[in-house]
Amino acid sequence: MTNRIKNICVAWLISSLLFGSLAIFVYVQQKEAAKQSVQAASELIRQELDSQLHNIDVFLKHAERLDETCDAHTISLMREQVFINPALSEIGIVDEYGRLLCNSFGRLMPPVQTTEPIKQPGLRYHGPIITDFLQVPAFVLARTRSDGFEVNALLPTSWLSDTLDITRHRNLAFIALLDGESGVPIFLRGKYTLPLGETIFPMTDVLEFEGHFDDGTQKYIFARPLAALPQLTIMVSSDAKRLSTIQPVWLLTLLLLYCGSLVGLTMLLNHYDSRVLSSRALLLGAINKQELFNVYQPLVDATTREVVGVEVLIRWQHPVEGELSPAYFIPEAERDGSILDLSIYQIERALTELRAILQSKPHFKVSFNVNGYLLTCADYLEVLHKANQVIPKLTIELTERDVLSQAQIHSVLQSLVSSGVEIAIDDFGTGYSGLHYLQSFPIDLLKIDQTFVASIGMDNLQSPVLNAMIEMAAKLDKKLIAEGVETAHQAEYLSRQGVCVHQGWYYYKAMPIHKLKQVC
Repeated sequence: MTNRIKNICVAWLISSLLFGSLAIFVYVQQKEAAKQSVQAASELIRQELDSQLHNIDVFLKHAERLDETCDAHTISLMREQVFINPALSEIGIVDEYGRLLCNSFGRLMPPVQTTEPIKQPGLRYHGPIITDFLQVPAFVLARTRSDGFEVNALLPTSWLSDTLDITRHRNLAFIALLDGESGVPIFLRGKYTLPLGETIFPMTDVLEFEGHFDDGTQKYIFARPLAALPQLTIMVSSDAKRLSTIQPVWLLTLLLLYCGSLVGLTMLLNHYDSRVLSSRALLLGAINKQELFNVYQPLVDATTREVVGVEVLIRWQHPVEGELSPAYFIPEAERDGSILDLSIYQIERALTELRAILQSKPHFKVSFNVNGYLLTCADYLEVLHKANQVIPKLTIELTERDVLSQAQIHSVLQSLVSSGVEIAIDDFGTGYSGLHYLQSFPIDLLKIDQTFVASIGMDNLQSPVLNAMIEMAAKLDKKLIAEGVETAHQAEYLSRQGVCVHQGWYYYKAMPIHKLKQVC
């Protein structure tokens, strides 16, 4: 204990002396870098918003071509725009008397009375409002046509929330989408506050300010109007004290100048290792003891009731806790890196257990769940290629958020497709893929999320979305699998819509290999 206290005192003394000698230099450099970081965060958000609003405005400018009778072609155009643009949830046509005639879900009978269109040109906004159809808050962009009709586009506040997510940026006090005339926040993340004794509205140009604010703190703000909609401004703020906070990397650099810092750094690293490696050691130990085992969720041809494939899932038979689902250990495995060992183990075990089935059914589909990290690991890709030689119908399932946002794995997916591996999107419809990702990535198969399947036969608005997804998949020549099929009505409805491969408890639950062999 005495040595530990001594090492802590030595590390503190050395870092204090070095920091004192270089404090002025570090302070200036750090503060400037922090300001640039705030500006970069503002520009990143502004560019993302501008890009989406510009695309929407281009569509609204050409809205004169939309037929006010809301014929099938008009509905199709609006629906296609919603699929193309991940920021949109709905497009609607309002007549000169303020009646909503139709939207991207279809024609409204009778029309819904709303607000009369403003008789002025140009792009405008209002909201947030609660949409009649999806019953979610939405931000509205609109243009009035030459005939007095209005075409509007609804951006769900959930999309704005993701775009203005303050957790994606370090050291920010707030992010605000403001009305540039009044300064009223339209959308806000964090605690909004304004400079004392300064008039900054109306805002027409870039603003950069550091000083005292009306909440009693000192802050730095950076603001710039949107190019696509100058009435709106993005303002980003950081506490001034955070601008001058020295980053740990600087402290670590100073500590490394003296040999005594090695003791303190070693202690920190040992503490880190004791926390991270303990969970890794437990999971690797479970792999060595073969406490982890595969279960198989059958894929069923609804027409013949034949099991045509499986999704391979993993469980942990814990000696104390009993059987654990992946939710209890996969997130930790992804954090500590043992997901690589676990995934390789899962594939190798599946190859052994499925050998007899694959010999009798050469076209049997076998599907594994994969995240973006695994697709960057050479060891995993090597095992995947070996599995592809044994499993002619090998499929990997990716999620929209985890993988499709990583453009650098595009070449990896292309290589896998070239070798015969099928690429599937899991939980389709819950992310932000849209037509762009479906057309730019080598995707063969879409798995309809169970929330949309559950909507079949219920009086809600997900069923029309399900039908639109099926229609879009057919146009793009993508195969479909329905997840979470639990009733005969759901199975019959999906089959009528042309979705014939199902997965769910209506047919089978996930099962161990000996039960799978009985049903195959």
